[in-house]
This record gives sequence, C-alpha cells and structure tokens, in this order.
Amino acid sequence: MKKYLAYLRCGFLEGCAYRQYFITGMLANFIQAVVLFFVWKSIFNYQEVINGYTWEIMKQYVFGSVLCKSSLSRGFEMDEGERIFKGDIILDLLKPVSYRAMLFFRMLGTAGMEFAATFVLVGGIYLFINGIQYLDFFRTVLFFIALLMGMGVKFCIHYLFSLMCFYTDNAYGVSKARETLTNFFSGALVPLAMFPGILREAVNFLPFRGIVYTPCCIFIGFFSIRESIFNILLQLVWIAVLGGLGTLLGKKAFSVISMYGG
Repeated sequence: MKKYLAYLRCGFLEGCAYRQYFITGMLANFIQAVVLFFVWKSIFNYQEVINGYTWEIMKQYVFGSVLCKSSLSRGFEMDEGERIFKGDIILDLLKPVSYRAMLFFRMLGTAGMEFAATFVLVGGIYLFINGIQYLDFFRTVLFFIALLMGMGVKFCIHYLFSLMCFYTDNAYGVSKARETLTNFFSGALVPLAMFPGILREAVNFLPFRGIVYTPCCIFIGFFSIRESIFNILLQLVWIAVLGGLGTLLGKKAFSVISMYGG
C-alpha cells in the first residue's frame, strides 16, 4: 500500500508544481458555474417549472454539477498517449505495481487538491447567493458517498478511453470524444430529466449518469432516500462492470506493445 501512497503524494506534488494549470482549471470551474447560473436563470425567467425543476432547485443543481465535474476533471489520455508514443509506457508496465492502480492514485492526488479548492470556491459562491441553509445530515452524507462513487465511475471511463491510445496516435481526439460524451450524458450541462423521452430512457442505461446526475439529484432532494441508496448501489455495479471490462481490454492493449517488440 505504501507504494500506492507514494503515487498519491506524487500526484499532489504535480498539482502543486504546475500551478498555472491548477489556477486555469479553477478559473474554468468558476466561469462554468457563472455561465450555467445565468443561462438557466434567463431560461427560468420565461418558465417557472421545467420537468419538475424550479429555479431554486436548478441553482442547487448547477453548483452541485460543477462540484461533481471538478473531481477528476482532468483526463489522462493525452499524457498516456504521449508516453505510449515515446515508449515510456514500458517503464510503467515493468514496475511491480498495477498500472491502473498507479494511474488512479496519481490522479487522486491531483484531483483531491482540485476538489478541495473548488469546494471552497463554489461553496462560497453558493452561500453568497443562497445564504446559510439547513442541510439534511443523512442526505448530505449520501451525496458525498455518491460523489466518491461518481469519481470511481469517471476514472473507469477515463481508463477505458486511455486504452484506445494504444491503437491510435490521436490522443487529443480520444480525449475530446470522452470529454464530450461525459459532459453531455452525465447531466453536467443539462439535467437528464430534461432530455426528450426516448433519449432520457436510453441515458438511464449508461454509466455516465452516475458521475454528475446521481449525486446532484441526491443533493437537491430529487431522489428519495431509498432511490438514493439504490442509485449508489447502481454506481457500484457500474464500477465493477467497467473495472472488469478495463481489465480485459487492458490485457489486450498491453499485448499490442509486446507484438511490436516493446
């Protein structure tokens, strides 16, 4: 376990070293929160209720979605694609540690710092706009559990997309494809309840909803306690399914290096 904690520390130090990237990420989270806030505010000026959402509920959803999106916001397809292209990936695969676990703890170190800073920033804005409000303790605990599970789902999706870089040198395209799918189908931009009927039903069978929509619906009280627990269990199922798929595809991807003399 100590070796993985070393990667956790390494990820944290990377975040501290690249301050410009960290500050840019924080600025992007702030701008996203402000833009979404005023876009939805202008929409609700013309309609008081949209698919069960009022402006008061949507305000909470916007800030919850920015907080969820800030956890593991940076993908690692670009970094891993470059390491694969240069051949440095061989050094990672030869280490007596799990390649996937190494990536997870390294990203967790960076994400922890980003999440903490975003939590303070977004939380401050939320309190400034809404004032101090009573939060149900049990529902708040479920929200943070769902948030952690959402990070697990997001990492599994990131890992699956990073494996595509073993077959293509267009890591940028892979990263943008993952980012677009995640932002749209997770509910980061628009709550899934507002999707058209057929699309809404289809998205419910995808793992992306566990990243943003599930934690946010727990936070705003859109899910009952029973529904919240069920959706957290569903997140765990998706982590297991995506994790198993990542193991199978990972073995096949790593064999590509062996075939080409890596």
